[in-house]
Amino acid sequence: MKAETTTGVEELLNELVGRAAGEVGLILFSLGIEGEFTDDQLSLELGIEINEIRKALFALYEIGLADYVRRRDDETGWMEYYWRINYDKALDVLKRELEKTAKKLREKIEAETSTIYYICPNMCVKVSYNDAMELNFTCPRCGAMLDYLDCSKAIEKIEEEVRRIEEILESLDKNSG
Repeated sequence: MKAETTTGVEELLNELVGRAAGEVGLILFSLGIEGEFTDDQLSLELGIEINEIRKALFALYEIGLADYVRRRDDETGWMEYYWRINYDKALDVLKRELEKTAKKLREKIEAETSTIYYICPNMCVKVSYNDAMELNFTCPRCGAMLDYLDCSKAIEKIEEEVRRIEEILESLDKNSG
């Protein structure tokens, strides 16, 4: 993989991890921890509250970047979580999340192009044409007359974003295959 592509992938991964698991998740992911560890160990070593560590680890788990096993501590009898960060799955997780985002954006384009919208000039509500008719083209919150909403610029921006994601996915496929 080219250095610039690697940097781009790292940036995308960091953005994904940051969005999913926050600053603490980003710290944990960037440590490059090999093997198993406990949330308690990390909390002590990093000086971060254990609840923050757990929250970040579970967020990483939810997107597939961490796994855990539960084991009973022989001394205390308590269940402990032994975590592992899945760096080897990072590229697949990134691709999956980008594909999900592209799909949601395509659905948004479909919704925006298949529906006529009206909006309150005070930004109280955005409603479909049918709902606007039922409301007599009057905002239910502030009473202002609803205006036709031209979604063409928003649709163009969404389409641009879909193209950008598709280019990234294509680049990831070329560089990983």
